[in-house]
Amino acid sequence: MFCSKKKSLEVERIVKANDREYNEKFQYADNRIHTSKYNILTFLPINLFEQFQRVANAYFLFLLILQLIPEISSLTWFTTIVPLVLVITMTAVKDATDDYFRHKSDNQVNNRLSEVLIDSKLQNEKWMNVKVGDIVKLENNQFVAADLLLLSSSEPHGLCYIETAELDGETNLKVRHALSVTSELGADFSRLAKFDGIVVCEAPNNKLDKFAGVLSWKDSKHCLNNENIILRGCILRNTSWCFGMVIFAGEVHDDVGQKTDITKKNEPVDFSVNPQADTTFRFFDHHLMESVKLGDSKVYEFLRLLALCHTVMSEENSAGQLIYQVQSPDEGALVTAARNFGFIFKSRTPETITVEELGTLVTYQLLAFLDFNNIRKRMSVIVRNPEGQIKLYSKGADTILFEKLHPSNEDLLTLTTNHLSEFAGEGLRTLAIAYRDLDDKYFKEWHKMLEDASALMDERDERIAGLYEEIERDLMLLGATAVEDKLQEGVIETIASLSLANIKIWVLTGDKQETAINIGYACNMLTDDMNDVFIIAGNTAVEVREELRKAKENLFGQNRSSSNGHVVFEKQQLELDSVVEETITGDYALIINGHSLAHALESDVKNDLLELACMCKTVVCCRVTPLQKAQVVELVKNYRNAVTLAIGDGANDVSMIKSAHIGIGISGQEGLQAVLASDYSFAQFRYLQRLLLVHGRWSYFRMCKFLCYFFYKNFAFTLVHFWFGFFCGFSAQTVYDQWFITLFNIVYTSLPVLAMGIFDQDVSDQNSMDYPQLYGPGQLNLLFNKRKFFICMAHGIYTSLALFFIPYGAFYNVAGEDGQHIADYQSFAVTMATSLVIVVSVQIALDTSYWTVINHVFIWGSVATYFSILFTMHSNGIFGIFPNQFPFVGNARHSLTQKCIWLVILLTTVASVVPVVVVRFLKMDLCPTLSDQIRQRQKAQKKTRPLRSRRPQTRRSSSRRSGYAFAHQEGYGELITSGKNMRAKNPPLTSGLEKTLYNSTSWIENFCKKTTDTVSSFSQDKTVKL
Repeated sequence: MFCSKKKSLEVERIVKANDREYNEKFQYADNRIHTSKYNILTFLPINLFEQFQRVANAYFLFLLILQLIPEISSLTWFTTIVPLVLVITMTAVKDATDDYFRHKSDNQVNNRLSEVLIDSKLQNEKWMNVKVGDIVKLENNQFVAADLLLLSSSEPHGLCYIETAELDGETNLKVRHALSVTSELGADFSRLAKFDGIVVCEAPNNKLDKFAGVLSWKDSKHCLNNENIILRGCILRNTSWCFGMVIFAGEVHDDVGQKTDITKKNEPVDFSVNPQADTTFRFFDHHLMESVKLGDSKVYEFLRLLALCHTVMSEENSAGQLIYQVQSPDEGALVTAARNFGFIFKSRTPETITVEELGTLVTYQLLAFLDFNNIRKRMSVIVRNPEGQIKLYSKGADTILFEKLHPSNEDLLTLTTNHLSEFAGEGLRTLAIAYRDLDDKYFKEWHKMLEDASALMDERDERIAGLYEEIERDLMLLGATAVEDKLQEGVIETIASLSLANIKIWVLTGDKQETAINIGYACNMLTDDMNDVFIIAGNTAVEVREELRKAKENLFGQNRSSSNGHVVFEKQQLELDSVVEETITGDYALIINGHSLAHALESDVKNDLLELACMCKTVVCCRVTPLQKAQVVELVKNYRNAVTLAIGDGANDVSMIKSAHIGIGISGQEGLQAVLASDYSFAQFRYLQRLLLVHGRWSYFRMCKFLCYFFYKNFAFTLVHFWFGFFCGFSAQTVYDQWFITLFNIVYTSLPVLAMGIFDQDVSDQNSMDYPQLYGPGQLNLLFNKRKFFICMAHGIYTSLALFFIPYGAFYNVAGEDGQHIADYQSFAVTMATSLVIVVSVQIALDTSYWTVINHVFIWGSVATYFSILFTMHSNGIFGIFPNQFPFVGNARHSLTQKCIWLVILLTTVASVVPVVVVRFLKMDLCPTLSDQIRQRQKAQKKTRPLRSRRPQTRRSSSRRSGYAFAHQEGYGELITSGKNMRAKNPPLTSGLEKTLYNSTSWIENFCKKTTDTVSSFSQDKTVKL
């Protein structure tokens, strides 16, 4: 939860329901958001203040002030003010445009309507007018206007379902519930209007998963936690309506995956005989369908298990179609698979599960639900069938479940293990399926012990876990399932290319650890060939520090680890550590949880974290908050000599995107917040390869050439004044016409360098993609550094010497063709100015690697423009109008009609350019760079057109991984057996609701195109391997 700034530090918050007058005395922030920087009155002063904080603008302003003093400068003030005003104006227009759109976005959010209970009636209020303590009504699919305490809802027991994608990136639904004393209020406006409870809670903070408070009402107090709070930015799902009390108001600061399976046959199984089959689901193993038709009991038991052992909820929509609400998309896929083969999960109550088995409705009594958690990595149900038999059905990670099998399963276990190894080689995520027949007497004794353990206050969880272990043994293996993380096109190749370009990729995700690890394996960021994978999961700062210390010892020895972890965080130390990175051999990975990261980001530990992370090939930070994502980016940004790039697709990535040097938003199903906050945006992750290796590299290449040329031409232009000073007694007289000084940079030489900065490229886009090593010079600053700067300076000095002394020597004691002396000041100035324009134009022609029509027009057009303006300003007509401003009357016509002047210009140009041509030729011939070699090969390919070489496609390979990794959470079993999430009847879902149930949880999961989603509204085909 976040809020806008307060006048004083808030320690705790006291809010009274339905009493604005009481709450106003605390001066809490209103609900208006404000992201814009200016208004009409403040734009000009603030924008000018910001612009003149930049060193370049401040320098030219200071220069302008000096030029206004005639005793100091002989140049007129307009030579500086024209380019300065041009730059200031263009920047101001851009800032004003950006702020206009921010105002527009703010107004759109602030003017959203929300239903607020005022005077016992629901009234439409704009979001910005919602106050702390107001009672707000939300309807299905609505955004939450402010942080609310849930009072009541349309669901039993005051439950509601929310989607928190804008906060943590997760689109799987989460459950919130109202207190029992407030859920009785229902939708009774009169009772809600009389509700005068007082909430005392913690001050606004950035903890998304914790909340502590107390509700005082009717002479009793009730504890509040995060399960009772709905945060701003969430979306209400699968709930017709709910009422909430505003606790915090203020601003919230801060492709889609689908699963599929590998298919090896082109013709899918025909499910048309089953009228209730999901028509979008596809299956390619015809043998399984034949086994179902033949009545294979083991296959029946296998499909029966898939239809019974899950947390899926079912309901019918308005068209009478069966719709599944799933917590995990894997579960939805497996239940749909059973459905298509004739074992259709129909409905459930807290005590029963109803399945339609090959056309016959069968109701099973649900005796126990053994819920999933990250330690057990499996779930089980115990049911009694109509024949009175008690069966335990279990599914889970194969490595865990195989340990629970009866010894008689040895042959089937060997066969299944071989199949699982094959699946692992294909990059699939697997589950093992098993069951057990239970004796009635044994089950009653076990269930009595479970009830006793559940009533304990101490060691309750340990006793329950022990009883689960006791009954989940001697299982009979039925088989296994496998689901593939179908990556978007080009994901693996993109990551491989970025790695070859020496770009380090860190994953910052809100997903749980298993999800992040599975996707890491799917993308080849994690492999079984890695030397070690360090998992940091400490719950205290001491534990985290110790785990980091041990990891560093394993990485580069005891002597490199700090003895106590208390190290002064200095840039110098980290720069020394960067040298150690070169000595690390082998591939390592670091995985750290959000709660551990909170301790690791403390000042006395973050040095160890950053040092270890930079030594690892792969870094995965899971279960992190939006603030932690930004903190990690800032950590690297501030203490490493590196450029950071953040890429995300949800509102929870906005702070990270804004913190990085470069922010990229992926436009997907999680909204446009990331796109709007980013510098660049695109639709798929694979486009990142082209953005960096092609456009990013070209941009660096162009910028470096632009800077080199810029410094060169200005050294050549300016130092001529210095040499002239020796001959004019340093009287501050300018060697050029003052109009030439004004127009040189903004007219005569601006367009050619602009064209080079926009269009130039050393190698083609495809070669840039095929040779990621070309990205290396940019990381090492090889194309522009101190050495390059001094080379440009030396080049400019040499050119300035040629520009001044060659005309000076040629004009010394020389008469023109008409017998008159031509060594006058004005003729000398015109000759040097003309030589300068031609020399720098020829130089940029030599610097241009990729010619377009625009380059030709800009370069040669600038030369033509120079002569046009020169003859115009030296004409009699302009002199007659402005005699004081254009004193060089007739000089251009007089000087440039003489052959000797053109010979001097030619000699100056040749003397300036030939040495550069010779040096570049020898350098390319004797020690060519990789770019030079590829460019030569590129020229040869244009003639011969050989087949372009391609790198072999990277294939995924990994160890077997549990299918529970995606979005499966502990606690749903208890929710199902309690009946709190059961509706009295099934109301129809609203349009578009189904689509939100199966979306992945973060930008990294957008790598995965999951097509096992079981919603009929999806058009993708769905396949599963059983």
